[in-house]
Amino acid sequence: MQTRTDNLSVSGHKFKVKSYWLDQVADFGKTVDYPVMIICPGGGFTFHSQREEEPIALRFNSLGLHVVVLEYKLIDDEPVFPLALQEMGKTIDWVKQQANLRHIDKSKIILTGFSAGGQVVAAYNGIGTDPKLRHTYSLEQYDDDFAAVILGYPVIDMTVKNSFPIDEKVMYQISTDKTFWQTQAYLNEHSKPTFIWQTRTDELVSVSNSLMYVDKMDQLGLPVEYHLFGSGIHGLALGTYVTKKPGKDKYLNAWSAEWINLAFNWLEMMGYLE
Repeated sequence: MQTRTDNLSVSGHKFKVKSYWLDQVADFGKTVDYPVMIICPGGGFTFHSQREEEPIALRFNSLGLHVVVLEYKLIDDEPVFPLALQEMGKTIDWVKQQANLRHIDKSKIILTGFSAGGQVVAAYNGIGTDPKLRHTYSLEQYDDDFAAVILGYPVIDMTVKNSFPIDEKVMYQISTDKTFWQTQAYLNEHSKPTFIWQTRTDELVSVSNSLMYVDKMDQLGLPVEYHLFGSGIHGLALGTYVTKKPGKDKYLNAWSAEWINLAFNWLEMMGYLE
């Protein structure tokens, strides 16, 4: 495996992508083009959680996918959106440009987001697949088609009461454009199949977020698989000792940790791992 960090830019703004590229296996006797997963970690738009970066990346590497971690825009002196959306478009385009060098199957790019990163991915699965909105937010310049989405305890609708973000001021720091406040509203016939999971006891992001997303996918007749686990805190990541915070056993949850095997089975069932 080869790892590296690259700097990309959109609209004069620089951002980083961390790559975990699989090596070819000589024993196969032929070259293999692998799927690519692009991960957006959580962190409440104030940081990028490393617990949802390399540990997740290496786990999916072991399942036969290249992985790229997108360190999207955070809250600062200008809103997160629409710049974070453009960063995603640029990243997908950048990945495709390396198809021959890295042996990438361009038809099998999976976007994966956790918590706040889930909002970035959810927004892209709606706004980024709508022809009119793509023009509105300057996305048509990118070769950014993708195959599927995986969401873990995602922020979907920022207007939900008693759910992140609680403070309206933070909502405006994330986006002054209310289009990005309710990402489920922009799912459309072009949106991609989605695997989504959350825990019923998530104390930060109300479970109604994922439920609204799944309901809209179902209304549109789009492929969706949803797993609502009965227990577990927000931000479980892998739910194992690999991503447990030192001395905090609440980050362990053997049952919810099955999400990654379920996601792998779903990817296989959908034909993304052939």
